[in-house]
Amino acid sequence: MRILFLAPQPFFEVRGTPLAVLHFVRALAALGHQVDLLTFPQGEAAPVDGVRQLRSLRLPVGRVKAGASLAKMVLDVPFVAEAVLRLAFGRYDVVHSVEEAAHLIAPFARLLRVPLVMDVDSSIPDQLRYSGFATRGPVLWLAEGLEDHALRHAAAVVTVCTSLTEGVKARVGTAPVFQIEDPPLADRSELPERDAVATLRRELGLSALPVVLYSGNFEPYQGVELLIDASPHVPSAQLVFMGGEPEEIEALHARACALGSQERCVFSGKRPPSQLPAFLAVADLLVSPRAKGENTPFKVFTYLASGKPLVATRIPSHTQLLSDETAFLVEPTAEGLAGGIRAALEDPNEAAGRAERGYALIQREYSATRHREKVAAAYAAVERLARRG
Repeated sequence: MRILFLAPQPFFEVRGTPLAVLHFVRALAALGHQVDLLTFPQGEAAPVDGVRQLRSLRLPVGRVKAGASLAKMVLDVPFVAEAVLRLAFGRYDVVHSVEEAAHLIAPFARLLRVPLVMDVDSSIPDQLRYSGFATRGPVLWLAEGLEDHALRHAAAVVTVCTSLTEGVKARVGTAPVFQIEDPPLADRSELPERDAVATLRRELGLSALPVVLYSGNFEPYQGVELLIDASPHVPSAQLVFMGGEPEEIEALHARACALGSQERCVFSGKRPPSQLPAFLAVADLLVSPRAKGENTPFKVFTYLASGKPLVATRIPSHTQLLSDETAFLVEPTAEGLAGGIRAALEDPNEAAGRAERGYALIQREYSATRHREKVAAAYAAVERLARRG
């Protein structure tokens, strides 16, 4: 089929949604579909065989951070205009729309009689609430109304986790719902050997203390500040933070200095995905300190696939995938995180057992191979729906 894939994100950037988009369009192209991928103008090139990348009009809005923002709302205007023009004249069989693109394109897809696949990577109204951008009022009401309309008129819906699947099924019309979780970015078989690990340790200036790794963006919902606040309570470990913008790193470093743990908090800055296996190999323990949310973080699948022990907060984002059998689940507080880190480092046998069970779970249900199989099954159904329509 000819697919117009709408992703209102900077592309490519190393963060959850662009990574998920990259893997999804790769899978579609591998299945033989022709994919036109429309994204925001920001981001690096990421060529994919069988995928033509298109960009909407560039506007002077600065950096587009993760989650809801005024910059994103401004960029959505030329993005949707470009999407409607291409939908009207591109002879597409399907439009696959991520996040708010589904809400905004749904009326036009219905008018032009092009089946809509709504990709619910997260709930936009929930994003607005979590970010504090809109906790009430007309913006939130509009987002809720547009989401309901898109769900009612979608030909199919794709979700990434159980909580979103359950929420969608309670609101969707007759459309089938397919749960396709994000694939891991690396497997323990891909982690580099000792020499590469030693080189990275020297580059980061790490001591002999055990390494606790966080990777990802530094948005407030990620709970990175909680991890900084936990650092004084784990003096036997050093914390490595992979990611973040310069101003965010500066603020977190100042926070660590105020707590007296700056020498054990190491900030690497943003790194390309190709360097993630080396960081995973350096780590003795991985941590996902997310403070709130419903959708499972992309990073957790990679963390489990690395075969390293994991500490994560006991919130729905994590508990729909993780359990006390596969991770050290803790309260979303600095004290909870510190206690979980200490428990994992002080009992290496228990930590290894949980890590091994987590790795087995990934191989069984959430590997890259399983991701491709789920995309193939979903789009076989979408193709049947498109032909009938």
